[in-house]
Amino acid sequence: MKKLLLAAMCALLVSWKPPIDLGKVAKAKKGAELVAGASHKINEEEEYHIGRAVAANILGQYPLWKNGELTRYLNLIGRILALRSGRPEIYGGYHFAMLDAPEANAFSAPGGIIFLTRGIVAMAADEDELAAVLAHEIQHIVVKDPLKAIRSQRLKALGTFTAGEAVGSSSGAFGVFQDSIMDISGTLLQKGYSRGQEKDADLGALKLLAAAGYDPGALLDMLKKIQAVEKKKLKAFSAHPSAAKRIAYVGGNVAAADPALRRARAARFEKFAAGR
Repeated sequence: MKKLLLAAMCALLVSWKPPIDLGKVAKAKKGAELVAGASHKINEEEEYHIGRAVAANILGQYPLWKNGELTRYLNLIGRILALRSGRPEIYGGYHFAMLDAPEANAFSAPGGIIFLTRGIVAMAADEDELAAVLAHEIQHIVVKDPLKAIRSQRLKALGTFTAGEAVGSSSGAFGVFQDSIMDISGTLLQKGYSRGQEKDADLGALKLLAAAGYDPGALLDMLKKIQAVEKKKLKAFSAHPSAAKRIAYVGGNVAAADPALRRARAARFEKFAAGR
């Protein structure tokens, strides 16, 4: 009997396992997700799908301006510029649309989705000025500023987690990208890119405008208009550096262009401008 009892106790000891700490398991899983997200290099297909999600967030705050002719015109200019850029091909292609918002602003989401507000389109006096705004946003896509912002946010999330602070869980189709989608949406709508990134986008836009046959001086013209709006303390490019600072470095890098060609494009612009 004693031998049987001893054998039974040994069996229990062998089969016994300590209780599972579900909190630690969940934390370990979250940590693994954040590490995977911080180290994962987003490919073009993922960039496209993240961009669609970011665009949906933007459209949740600003309705789309449904003007077919003007949207086609916007896409014609944008695609001409994109073809002369450092990243002419992108998964799903570049897409340009107008937001029904009176303030002057523009947004470049991951995956080549670019929005211009009605306010910034109405501010443009000719095609070259409209192209200048598009060129700036295209440059953000070319150098992958939206993806850099996502990576920065993921690294911050990982740092917060390892510091022991509470971090929400992520799940679903985007997994580790879910929080980043909200973060990059906030970056576009409120915080903006870094001052260095904005400056690089302006200077890159000057080169892109020249490469596509537009007048680089059109960017300077638009910045002067934005500066006038800023002085009135109206909402315009709230997430960008001040127009005065941008005018200072853009003005020193503007190359001369043929004014006759710019005037020739003005007639085409007037055909579509009525729909603004």
